[in-house]
Amino acid sequence: MGLRRSGRKAIVVAALTGAVFTGSVALAAWVATGTGSGAAKAIQATNLVVVNGTAVADLYPGFTNGDLELTVTNNNPYAVSVTSVQRTATAITSDNATCDANGSGVTMDAGSIGVGPVSIAAGATVNIAVDDVINMATTSDNACQGATFTVPVTVSGTSA
Repeated sequence: MGLRRSGRKAIVVAALTGAVFTGSVALAAWVATGTGSGAAKAIQATNLVVVNGTAVADLYPGFTNGDLELTVTNNNPYAVSVTSVQRTATAITSDNATCDANGSGVTMDAGSIGVGPVSIAAGATVNIAVDDVINMATTSDNACQGATFTVPVTVSGTSA
């Protein structure tokens, strides 16, 4: 009887060992790993679009604190925070050719002028007022009365 019991134990142990071995082999057949690299690419930023804003009539000969009104559109897929405005080298012009020909005397303060920061959401348009930066000389032509001036600028900022 002792031999029979030992034989049964051996069969049970062998069966369990076989089941465990078979399970581990099956598991090994399904596990796979690998190393390598993936690719990602940054977008190309789009320049902000800057156009004349709705000007407030505050210029007159000798006045040195006129406001500059801008409308800025952000066509990027992320927000942009505008932090400065700077006059470009292009001439300031008006909607009156006689004013321009005879000397408007309109200037903008030099250098980079800090603003805001003004946050512009992706795809949004905002109005920005830059206070006290436009000047009109005492020698401005009489034809400049009621004229609207276009002041070429560059706005700068960073992704927000």
